[in-house]
Amino acid sequence: MRTMIRSDLFRNFMGGFLLGAAALVALSPAEGTDTLKSKIESIYKA
Repeated sequence: MRTMIRSDLFRNFMGGFLLGAAALVALSPAEGTDTLKSKIESIYKA
């Protein structure tokens, strides 16, 4: 497990995933962001 986490493949995959997630949030329309925010808040309130 430790060697998998330290591998370049895993690091590159996670880096790309984080960049993609940040781009989705940054480039999403404002009303979509409000909907996503309300869905996340409802999950934590439940």
